[in-house]
Amino acid sequence: MRKLILLIIMLLSLTVVAGTGSAIAASETINIMCWEGYADQAVINDFKSLIKEKYKFDVEVKPSYATGQEDFYNAAKKGTADLISPPADMAKTPRFDCFKKGNILLSALDMKNIPNAKNMLPFFKEDKSLIKGEKRYGLPYNCGPYGLAYNTDVVKEAPTSWNIFWDPQYAGKYTINNNFHKVNIWITALALGYKYEDIFNIDKLDRNKIQPKLNELVKGAKSLWDGEANADEFPELSLATTWGFAVVKANQKGGHWKLAMPKEGGTAWIDYWCITQAAKGQKKKLCEEWINLQLSPKFQAAVVKQQGVSPVVKNVGDLVTPEEKVLFNVGNNDYFKTVAIWQVMSEKTEKAFGEMWAEAKKLAGK
Repeated sequence: MRKLILLIIMLLSLTVVAGTGSAIAASETINIMCWEGYADQAVINDFKSLIKEKYKFDVEVKPSYATGQEDFYNAAKKGTADLISPPADMAKTPRFDCFKKGNILLSALDMKNIPNAKNMLPFFKEDKSLIKGEKRYGLPYNCGPYGLAYNTDVVKEAPTSWNIFWDPQYAGKYTINNNFHKVNIWITALALGYKYEDIFNIDKLDRNKIQPKLNELVKGAKSLWDGEANADEFPELSLATTWGFAVVKANQKGGHWKLAMPKEGGTAWIDYWCITQAAKGQKKKLCEEWINLQLSPKFQAAVVKQQGVSPVVKNVGDLVTPEEKVLFNVGNNDYFKTVAIWQVMSEKTEKAFGEMWAEAKKLAGK
């Protein structure tokens, strides 16, 4: 009996030592596919410190940067990323569809691990983009316009209409997006007088009316940008379309750029943090810790200061200036009701928009 007891004690001791050794040596690597700037070194450092203190092991963060929605979809489909930051409409867009029966590419969030979500503005709490079957598959992170930016050194008064892009004096002096071509069709339609309820459905648009104006828009552009407008090009420009990021960068380089508010209104995106099916068990919980950190006041204020777009929470307080609060609609729940948030479009509409953009680029030789 004594020998048996000693044997049991030895086995238990070995188990404890092995377990302790495992805990000390434990580490995880979180792979992220996101827009540039969404996983900068500041948030990575804070995240690593948080995990070390809370879980007593090290975590590595490896970000890769997307240039289009396809990158998010492919990362989720192939399992090459644990976290992605797609625009809200991507997951349910027909050509991607992350919710195909039997092949859901995203993981439902455990909201008890993301307490900072309680501070989201009602507008974002109520957004249903990433809710499926009463489960939430992502959380809003930031929101920004496909905005009309102008160089105040050249354009002395704030533009009041998207139609300024068709003013001959600005031909060759502006840049517009390339890889999210739908945004250019939306602003062309708005410039022609179409309303929000029309622009996401090709059956409500006169293609023969929009195509010639779209052709002019592309022909007059000095450049087409992918991912993010090139802030280094801004000193040569009078106008630009932008998510907001490039304006911040251009002004940091000595420029004097502002965002206008066209009378026709505009469209806006909501970028989400989503966890893919590649993240299981402990790794999934770490991804939820990442999302929670990104919704903290410190990093929601960074959304304003470093990205030039709007945070989704109401508690950034004095971490932003009064001027920034006004310019980026910080905590202004009613503002977000005045823009057209990107919507999932039918395959027919997506196909038509793709054809229209291809024709415009071909005629412009771009």
